[in-house]
Amino acid sequence: MTAPLAYGVVGVALFVGLAQVYARFVLRRPPPVPHVLILWMLAAIAVVTAALASNVAHPIVSTVTNLSIYLLGGETYIFVYAASVGSLSVRIMVEMLDLEPAPDALQRAIARYSPTAFFDIRLQSLQAQRLITEIGGRYHVTAKGRRWVQYGVSLKRALGVGVGG
Repeated sequence: MTAPLAYGVVGVALFVGLAQVYARFVLRRPPPVPHVLILWMLAAIAVVTAALASNVAHPIVSTVTNLSIYLLGGETYIFVYAASVGSLSVRIMVEMLDLEPAPDALQRAIARYSPTAFFDIRLQSLQAQRLITEIGGRYHVTAKGRRWVQYGVSLKRALGVGVGG
């Protein structure tokens, strides 16, 4: 590997390593996706800083190249991570593999999940992240949840995708 590309590759390794250390030794469970995104952004700052500080002929070109490599590798990790942590489809397929070679593996796997399983998983995730809370049998958006909604609406407006859900 040539030195000009090393920062992006090392950045991906740093990001994945930090995410694993954080999950295994700090939280002792899979971290919520927002935590992984924060680690991703912090490692991106480290990649940019290292690339800009390097002694190369074209530091901006080197920085953009390394950042692109880092973002591609990091985004791939985040996609796989989010799918493995939160995807009901992945859970059902893993269950089916565990039940093979039973001819009714799909039916038995689906039976483990109620028709509202997808919603229940999302609801638990929102509560675990303290974005909503249940008080007296009713759900309420927390102050933290309100901030996330404001950020989401702002991002959607900036990207031109509207303000709705």
